[in-house]
Amino acid sequence: MITLRLGRLEVDWGKNNVFTNHSPLFRATDLAEADYFYADNVVERKPAYVRELRHVIPRLELLGFSLDGCRRAYEEEVRRIPGYYPEMTIGFDTFRQALREVDLDRVSTTEYDGDFDLGEFAKTILQDPAFQDVIPGNLTRDDGTFFENLDAYVVLRLLGENPTNLDRDLVWSIGDVVEGGWVEGDIFEALTDASRFLIVTEGSSDSAILKAALPMVAPDVDDFFDFIDMRENYPFTGTGNLVNFCKGLAAIKVQNKIVVVLDNDTAGHAALQKLRRLQMPPNIRLVRLPDLEAFRTFPTLGPSGQLSEEVNGRAVAIECFLDLAFGPREERAVRWTSFNHEVGEYQGELLAKEEYTRQFFAHVRDQGYDLSKLRLLWSHILQACAAEAVSS
Repeated sequence: MITLRLGRLEVDWGKNNVFTNHSPLFRATDLAEADYFYADNVVERKPAYVRELRHVIPRLELLGFSLDGCRRAYEEEVRRIPGYYPEMTIGFDTFRQALREVDLDRVSTTEYDGDFDLGEFAKTILQDPAFQDVIPGNLTRDDGTFFENLDAYVVLRLLGENPTNLDRDLVWSIGDVVEGGWVEGDIFEALTDASRFLIVTEGSSDSAILKAALPMVAPDVDDFFDFIDMRENYPFTGTGNLVNFCKGLAAIKVQNKIVVVLDNDTAGHAALQKLRRLQMPPNIRLVRLPDLEAFRTFPTLGPSGQLSEEVNGRAVAIECFLDLAFGPREERAVRWTSFNHEVGEYQGELLAKEEYTRQFFAHVRDQGYDLSKLRLLWSHILQACAAEAVSS
């Protein structure tokens, strides 16, 4: 047998060479010794992939199992129920509440060693007193069949709604099928291109900054991303601007998941309007940098002299998310440059942004370097990626 379990609760299982490969939930470095539970209370230690659920949740989100994605998967499974079967009376919200409230420490596992027909295993588990407190009523074998067909990742994501589960280990017990010779080669598989995201930026250093920050602010998911810089190694001939690049991707109907990161400035706003008019396919996600509280009032330099103004939407580029304490000694400020007639605003630019970038790469691993704004930025991008994963 090969199982995927949280604590002692098995959420997926297989036998011999018929099983789901759950490598996307883990990193290759997650291989460790874990308990294997057998009949007659026999427990053995064998190799397994082990990762705390709190570190699995971000990966589930990027695989399409945000809460919205879970609802969609659940409701799609309900629609697949044949018309001659009894109607499913347990809605998504009831199921979500049940998994949020159930105490996994109370779930009995004494029946796990039995031979179950289709639907009987899930029925047995959900009739456990721990679940009956939150899913009352007599479940049928047809109900059990539904829940056995439901994607295990829906169950895992909903179990993660209970904070007490986040510290539990998710264990993929691969030892028996490997020992039995049912797997040829390495059972662990790297993420496929279909699961990964290509981050596209406009600035010459933007991709480098995002790539360097990712393993420090979101280490659970840094293997999900590739990066392309629009001013270096540009794959198309011509001007090399981001809008033309996106036009090209849409024209060739590229299938990869692509996230286009636009500056939160006047030029970024104009580019966003153009791209929205192109009606990008759902696998191309447009993300503008988020507003920053620190830039609601910020020193600016322009024809009217030095002022304090809101620069969100007019002058916020990725350099603004760096630790501005590491930079030139002169006062930090945004300088207004050209006027953009398309959106009726001046374009602004952070002074000495090249120096802030240089200091970032020199000191990003220093204990005193503030990564809070980059953490906020990556959280914003990850939310957009999770939304894209749901819609793809």
